[in-house]
Amino acid sequence: MSGGRDGAESGRRDVAEGSSRRWVPWAVAALAYAGFVLSAYLTIVHYRGYVSPCYVVQGCETVQTSKYSVILGVPVALLGALFFGLMFYLAVGLLRSGSLVLVRVFKVFAFLGALAIVPLFLLQAIVLKAFCTYCVATEVLMLAIWILSFLLAAPARSGEPLEAGATTD
Repeated sequence: MSGGRDGAESGRRDVAEGSSRRWVPWAVAALAYAGFVLSAYLTIVHYRGYVSPCYVVQGCETVQTSKYSVILGVPVALLGALFFGLMFYLAVGLLRSGSLVLVRVFKVFAFLGALAIVPLFLLQAIVLKAFCTYCVATEVLMLAIWILSFLLAAPARSGEPLEAGATTD
């Protein structure tokens, strides 16, 4: 019966693919931590009244001092720091357990973060016509986290793969 052998081979392949992706939670944790550090820096700069220097692009002052840098009295950078802090916390949870619920929650938040960067980037590009190096960096980090979230996989419930047509009664 070649069907049993094919099923066993696909099971080994699934396990191998899962073990080859062990780097993904580490990567998203590192990216989330970097996003937290950048956002925390921008929050400190905001509350101290400074403007961070631009190294790659021009317009940091325009972006950081615009009316769009604050939402309902809360700096966008602070919201970013809180969000990246949450993503880091969830990523550490993925490193520890990787439960199906945790993977799904992480993916939902990664998607919401990716949605949030779209208007922020468009505000810089279209309305302000200026870019902040740190802001763009956090947007790139969030986009990378979202893309990597597609590689996250929950652990299998059992070592045996289902054969075609089988049910989980």
